[in-house]
Amino acid sequence: MFYIFSGKMTRGHTFICLLPLLIGYSSQSCQKDCSKENQDVYGLDVTQIPVSLKAGVTEVFFVDSNITVIPKGAFATNPKLEKVAFINTPTVSVEKGAFEGLVNLKHIEISNTPLTSLSVDVFQDLHNLEELLLKHNKIRSLEKGLFDGLKKLRELQLHINKIDTIEEGTFDDLENLRTLHLAKNDLSSVSSALFSKLHKLEVLRLYENQLTAIPDNILENLSNLKEIALQSNNITSISANLFPHKDKLNKILLDNNMLTELPPEIFVGFPLLKALTLNGNKLASLPPVLFGEMPKLTELSLSRNSLTSIPQGVFSPLKKLRKLDLSNNQLLTVSEESFEGPEKLTELNLQYNHIKSLKANTFEKLTSLTTLRLAHNILGTLPEDVFDPLPKLSKVYLNNNTWHCDCRLVPLFNWMKANPGKIKSTTPEICNQPEDLKGQEIMSLKEDQLICPVSPLTTIPSLTTTTTLAPTTTTTLAPTTTTTLALPQPPP
Repeated sequence: MFYIFSGKMTRGHTFICLLPLLIGYSSQSCQKDCSKENQDVYGLDVTQIPVSLKAGVTEVFFVDSNITVIPKGAFATNPKLEKVAFINTPTVSVEKGAFEGLVNLKHIEISNTPLTSLSVDVFQDLHNLEELLLKHNKIRSLEKGLFDGLKKLRELQLHINKIDTIEEGTFDDLENLRTLHLAKNDLSSVSSALFSKLHKLEVLRLYENQLTAIPDNILENLSNLKEIALQSNNITSISANLFPHKDKLNKILLDNNMLTELPPEIFVGFPLLKALTLNGNKLASLPPVLFGEMPKLTELSLSRNSLTSIPQGVFSPLKKLRKLDLSNNQLLTVSEESFEGPEKLTELNLQYNHIKSLKANTFEKLTSLTTLRLAHNILGTLPEDVFDPLPKLSKVYLNNNTWHCDCRLVPLFNWMKANPGKIKSTTPEICNQPEDLKGQEIMSLKEDQLICPVSPLTTIPSLTTTTTLAPTTTTTLAPTTTTTLALPQPPP
């Protein structure tokens, strides 16, 4: 995919610049076919900012231009500019006063450059600035005062830099900020007061940093928050009071951290929550009461944790849940009570666990289930009627289990033979026992091969009692024998 920039060089030559849509620095400033009269776009052969732009220009873009310094007063003769962008340029310095005189400026982007720092007053007097995109650079720290005076700023993007330090009060003047993007930096900690003045903030993204802890009251003043993204850090625990304002939150992303436990009832009271990620942590157990009613939540993943069991009814408030992923844990079994509540579930993933057995009624209430993943467990067999309550079941994954191909597998074998189109396993189901069938595909067998070993014939002497007239009774062994029936004996 490419963005196409069409514009005029200072000498009047028309050019087209194709900018690959690369991860991390693709511009939001120009859309496809943005050859508008109010735009100027400069390319590779531009080494300095032109003194004057064509008449009527309010937006200027430098794409792959060889501009290393944005000097003081760079746009002094173009006071009507509303948007300025430097994308994929070798810019290493932005001088104080670079944007002076641009009282109408609403949008600045400096992306994918080697820029390592910004002076405190570089954005001074830009009182109408609404969007500031400083992503995919090499910025290492943010000083207090850098954003002072930007009271109309609504969006600040600082992701994909090298930021490891943010001074206290850096964001205090951004009273209208809605989105703050600090992801993919090198932050190891954030203070509880860092975001305390951002009363209108709706989106806070801190994912892919080096955070190990989140202060209890860091979100205390963010009553308008809709999204908090903390995934892919090293967070080991979260406070029960981390989310004081629950009524507007619709995204909580906590996956790929080091969480070992969750506070009871921490996810109670979120009427608008529609995305909650907890996968990729170190959770060994769940509290009995963890969730409240979430009418917007349709998917939940707890995969790649260390869960050994699921508390009875823990998912019961999640009536609208459609997809539940419990894969890559250490579950030994699951029961009917594990799935009380989310009875509209259509997809259930139990792959890569240690499940040894299931009861016939395990999935009894999941009558809407269409996809069931049981692959990569240690199942030896399944109950005869385990799939009977699932009229909509269309995809079943059973491969990579330790199937015992004996008489106990007959019910599952017959179901598989009757429903071959429903089996979507990535590899065939293989026998693990008995030894003579080990490695053979179950679907290649015949039912008469699924036999259980029989006990050996046993011989016992029959007892004959002879009573004489004497007052004594003797018992003798007769030389006759009785043979017992040889019955099939399932292995222990």
